[in-house]
Amino acid sequence: MGKLNNLLGIANNLADSFVSVTNLHFLKHMESLPVEKTKLFEIDLLKETIKPEDLMSKTVKDTIAQYKKWFLSEIDKFKISLNDIDKVIVKIAYKPGKSFARYYTCNTTITAKGKDYTKKVMSSYS
Repeated sequence: MGKLNNLLGIANNLADSFVSVTNLHFLKHMESLPVEKTKLFEIDLLKETIKPEDLMSKTVKDTIAQYKKWFLSEIDKFKISLNDIDKVIVKIAYKPGKSFARYYTCNTTITAKGKDYTKKVMSSYS
């Protein structure tokens, strides 16, 4: 198993963490924004951007920077060069539910040397 295969585990951990209760401050912030803008949003971790662009705020910027720092430490741990990574895209879909429940789907794709390492995680909390 090549070291780049470790990117699948990193993608899974990144997706899981983004929509977990440990990231509640970020999730609550996104829930406070207009639903039509936050139904589906996309974060480019390496470029530290979000689409739609007008979702960028201090909370979002800080969260992205924190996850980028974590990502860089993870690839370093597995001795994967940042030069091997083409992009890291995190797509999050949010759907408010009944009885105060919130539902999230996070799809994280790490592209390295032209190959995609993708994991999808579903999460909910109330």
